[in-house]
Amino acid sequence: QGGPLLWVMMMYCPMCWKPLLIPLITSKMSTMASTVKLLKEEDDQPVTTKFNTSLGTSETTRAMYNKTTIISKDKFNQWLAGLIDGDGYFGIAQGKYTSCEITMDIRDEKALKSIQDKFGGSIKLRSGIRAIRYRLHNKQGMINLINAVNGNIRNSKRLPQFIKVCYLLNIKPIQPVELTMDNGWFAGFIDADGTITYSMKNNTPQLTISATNKYLHDVQYFENVFGGYIYYDKSQNGYFKWTIQSEKDIMTFFTDYNKNFPLKSMKQSRFCLIPNYYYLKKMKAYQQPINTMQYKLWLKFNDQWKNYDNIM
Repeated sequence: QGGPLLWVMMMYCPMCWKPLLIPLITSKMSTMASTVKLLKEEDDQPVTTKFNTSLGTSETTRAMYNKTTIISKDKFNQWLAGLIDGDGYFGIAQGKYTSCEITMDIRDEKALKSIQDKFGGSIKLRSGIRAIRYRLHNKQGMINLINAVNGNIRNSKRLPQFIKVCYLLNIKPIQPVELTMDNGWFAGFIDADGTITYSMKNNTPQLTISATNKYLHDVQYFENVFGGYIYYDKSQNGYFKWTIQSEKDIMTFFTDYNKNFPLKSMKQSRFCLIPNYYYLKKMKAYQQPINTMQYKLWLKFNDQWKNYDNIM
């Protein structure tokens, strides 16, 4: 049996296999017959967790973890996992000191402060750019954070980093759960790598919600749950972009998801303007004479849209 976590372990954690191999070199393996018997007995054992399914069914696999971690269903923790998958980083210094870093726009200090309040850590300005960085390296704080997001980290770059940190902290990494509309991960990822914009096409406004990533499968989750489509953009060294543009898809995202899992970045202000956008679009306020109240409402909407960081 196998799975994405098994592949990641083989690629990034070769030392993790040592505990799996040593128990097999025992007196019971003195002959080929006893070896076959031992392996067969292990293969016949029942699997008790999803993560064990991906690694195999041997007792030695189960024995290499010291504690069981429960997947958090807390909305904040799900959101945090999505944010880390998009804008975060798990690191190890000197082979023993773990850390987590998240970089966001300076206007999103409130979002990073909410993480700091829960797990500790520091927030500092990035020199030369309009960004701030959250950093956590306290061991107990890292243990709490890893347990909070365990089972929801899934990004191609972040998952290998996460697994390395898990093993160093003696925490069992859990295979990512299947994403549904009842998971705050999407909100966190949009806070990190998503956009909500509108542009004029054929003298008509077109609203778009999108999320981008270098790898297709890292945005495929959005299409699977919310529909829309994905295309490849060759600019900026190439990336995949998921988008929804129809009023039906956007309003479904807003009413069925965003109201239950609001964003924590400045982008949420634009989501709050979605109903007003469609109200003004349907009356074609943008086409009315400049001296009418309808056109003035459109101008006011545009001021709010362009300065959305000031209306939170």
